[in-house]
Amino acid sequence: MTGTETQSWNEAGMDNGAKLKASFEQATDGEPHDETWTRTQTGPTFAEVVRAHYTWEKAGCTAGDAERQFRDALVAFEQREGELQHAYWATARPSAVALTAKPKGRMAAFFTDDPAEIRLHRVTDWLARERQIADLLHHCDTLAIRVSEVLRGTTERIAMQWIYAVQSHLLGFIERTQGRASDREVKAVVESQGQELIAIEKYYMRTGEKAARIVYFWGMMAGVLVSGLLGIGVAALLWLTGWFDQPHTREVQTFFATYVAGGIGAVVSVLMRMSSKKFQVDFEVGRSTIRRLGSFRPFIGAVFGVALYFLFLSGILRMTLPSDAKTTFFFGILAFLAGFNERWTNVLFGQAERTVATSLGGDTAPNPEQEED
Repeated sequence: MTGTETQSWNEAGMDNGAKLKASFEQATDGEPHDETWTRTQTGPTFAEVVRAHYTWEKAGCTAGDAERQFRDALVAFEQREGELQHAYWATARPSAVALTAKPKGRMAAFFTDDPAEIRLHRVTDWLARERQIADLLHHCDTLAIRVSEVLRGTTERIAMQWIYAVQSHLLGFIERTQGRASDREVKAVVESQGQELIAIEKYYMRTGEKAARIVYFWGMMAGVLVSGLLGIGVAALLWLTGWFDQPHTREVQTFFATYVAGGIGAVVSVLMRMSSKKFQVDFEVGRSTIRRLGSFRPFIGAVFGVALYFLFLSGILRMTLPSDAKTTFFFGILAFLAGFNERWTNVLFGQAERTVATSLGGDTAPNPEQEED
């Protein structure tokens, strides 16, 4: 007897970038007399739904108490987890693999870019000789968790449904062989589906890098907004204290020019590295962390631009500055370069640091030969 597969499509939710999360706390591996079904939430767990379906299947799928219990359990489960999108029900054993989708509210979907929460559920009951397949299923679970935390939209759906296909194929293999598969057959299916998992992981790594760049970019745009608001606040404070009046007008204008140019330089630098595929970020640290890292980038560039402006005005580098008419443009381009190229900025600050250290040390600087004595 072979397993049965059901599908229920929710196109609106699936086409809007539904979030896919893995739910594996109900999965068990062991012989039938060692079953330990975990129940950590209110209402029927997926394991209980699978049990009810298995009982109804054994009863011949006829109307009666078994069907009613299965329908009641399924309805209660879908109310908590969402509508069943895909399901593979094993008939020889109480086992199943399923995907559920639970839509979110409009506000939550807008702010989280997550219109629906889709979970991958697995309940399996394997014999000891099929442990290789159980291990492969656990690898699927781990990969599904990584996919659900990093990817969104079409790439996420592709990866998760691909993982679901591998798990349902493995479950179907056990159903077809009815526990009588030879070691050679088990090895063959493990190798073939292992190759599928390798392909899924490569797809995940490739799309994860692209997803991280998008998240970083929007975090950077949020940082531009916050830096702009901060600049407006500083400008209002300086205006109230009279710094926009003569004779400070040109200095204040140059200050804000360097602030803006440094932030723009930082943004342009990131965009150019993204286009040349030289931008690297660990996408598995989490979307929120990547977004926060991106938000700091424009502010860091702006700080570098202003700091470089103060460095040149201080005279530490002992450079001849241009005339007043060209001061704003001169410091504007320097601030842009400071935000654009952190290494170049570090070199300038390094020179300033050595100059200050030498000035402070004077003749009292320790002599290396005396220290050796």
